[in-house]
Amino acid sequence: MRKDQKQRFGPRPLGRPNWAIVAASTDTSGAYELFEETRPETGGPPPHVHREHEESFIVLEGRYIFTRGVDEIEVGPGEVVLIPRGTRHHFRSLVAPSRTLILIAPAGLEVFFLEMGTRIAAGATAFEAMTALSAHHDSHPVP
Repeated sequence: MRKDQKQRFGPRPLGRPNWAIVAASTDTSGAYELFEETRPETGGPPPHVHREHEESFIVLEGRYIFTRGVDEIEVGPGEVVLIPRGTRHHFRSLVAPSRTLILIAPAGLEVFFLEMGTRIAAGATAFEAMTALSAHHDSHPVP
C-alpha cells in the first residue's frame, strides 16, 4: 500500500453465521481483533473466562444482560462493557435482533470463533464446543 493510501476496514464474513470480522489480527499487528456479532434470537454463550485476553462489548442495537464476576448489568445501545482478563463472564441478549462490536486484546481468538461456529453447525451445544476447544484456545467454560 502506498503511504498516501488509507487502509480501510469494514465487516467481512467470518465464516460463522451472524459474525463478521472488522479488524483481524493481521490488520492490527496482533494488538487486537474487532468482531461484529448479530444475535437474531435471544440468548448468549455459557459462562467462561479468558485468561490471556481482555474483552470489550460495545452495544450497537438491542439490550443485553452481562454478568461480570458477581455483578449483573443491563445495557443498551451506546453502552460498553469491559471484561478484564481472568474474569468469569457471560451475557444474553434480551431482544432480537441485538448487535455488538466485540474487541479482544491482544488478538488471538479469531480461530476459536471460527471453530466454535463449525462445531455448533455440526450439532454441538455452545458449552460442548467451548469445552472441546478450551485446550487449544483461551476460552474456558466455568460453572
